Amino acid sequence: MHHPLYGRLAILALVVIPIVGVLTAIVLVWNRYVFPADIALLLSLYLLTGLGITIGYHRMLTHQSFQTSPFLKALILICGCMAFEGPPITWAATHIKHHAHADDEGDPHSPLEGFWYSHCGWMFHLHFEDPKIYAPHLLKDPVITFVDRWTPLWMLLSLVFPALIGGWTGFLWGGLVRIFVTTHATWSVNSICHTFGKRPFEARDESRNEWIVGLLAFGEGWHNNHHAFPESAFHGLQWWQFDLSGLLIRAMGAFKLIWNVQRVTPELMEAKRAKAISLREKLDFFKEQLQVHLATAETDLATFFAKHPFPERSDVSLEKLHQSAQRKLLRIRAEIERRRHLREQLFEKYRKEIADAVVSAKMQAQRNVRNISAAAA
Repeated sequence: MHHPLYGRLAILALVVIPIVGVLTAIVLVWNRYVFPADIALLLSLYLLTGLGITIGYHRMLTHQSFQTSPFLKALILICGCMAFEGPPITWAATHIKHHAHADDEGDPHSPLEGFWYSHCGWMFHLHFEDPKIYAPHLLKDPVITFVDRWTPLWMLLSLVFPALIGGWTGFLWGGLVRIFVTTHATWSVNSICHTFGKRPFEARDESRNEWIVGLLAFGEGWHNNHHAFPESAFHGLQWWQFDLSGLLIRAMGAFKLIWNVQRVTPELMEAKRAKAISLREKLDFFKEQLQVHLATAETDLATFFAKHPFPERSDVSLEKLHQSAQRKLLRIRAEIERRRHLREQLFEKYRKEIADAVVSAKMQAQRNVRNISAAAA
């Protein structure tokens, strides 16, 4: 097993080195030291490796949105490995867990931990899931395990090819700059698309559609659509929602290169919208009930401390207890406000935290009063 420090250093290198490459590229552009071949390498490898992630890692591997031949499966996954986003099986296992716990406890990259955390900070915590738990079926596929095992080789080749074609500037643009653009486009789905955008479908998470990410990440930005219908091979569900990955999947299906393509029917979309109405009402009810619990708890604390004057020499500690309990309630209130939607288990969790904050403050205050009284006697 790799030492956690080495894993964090590798992730730091993945984040920092492409940034250095981008800054170097900016200087070269400023000095007009850039060639058409460099831009061609950047765009072609960005397209190739990005589609390897969106079509291969995500729609084919993680969500089983379509099936294909062993050769094409390996080819698409190798392109995904070249994107520098890790081995395909680990990537899929992490994403499967994300859908199981989206924006909840257990989500590897929940935006509730902060925008930076959901973008790429979560990787420094080494929150990569065990495939034996979340993707055991992928470990049984010899094609997938072969590509997965040789991930470092495919990554290396993605740097060697542009260097051989374009020299050191080819390596810079087709390697480092391309890695920067590809990884940040993917990470933006976790951060931007769980923070900004529209929600045509109500869901038990914060997924949103954001058209800019839809363009940069080849259709992955229609993220609310995806969370509403995770098995669908097409994330753009309306004609104006540009989904390059979906268009290529449609083309491959037309040429019989893939089959068993999962689609969303208009009837299913309407049924989802109808179900969303009752779900929204239920989740809104949870939030209203928690606001009532918070107001009651704040009143209860204020009444308790008003009826129990602080004994001499204990006023500071008791005031701190009251203030600490109030801060806990304010934190819970802020967290509830950040969540547009609450699952039933979260409702119970917050309700218990509110009650515990009040009970703990009362018990500690009474204990302090008894200790002061005993000392005075």
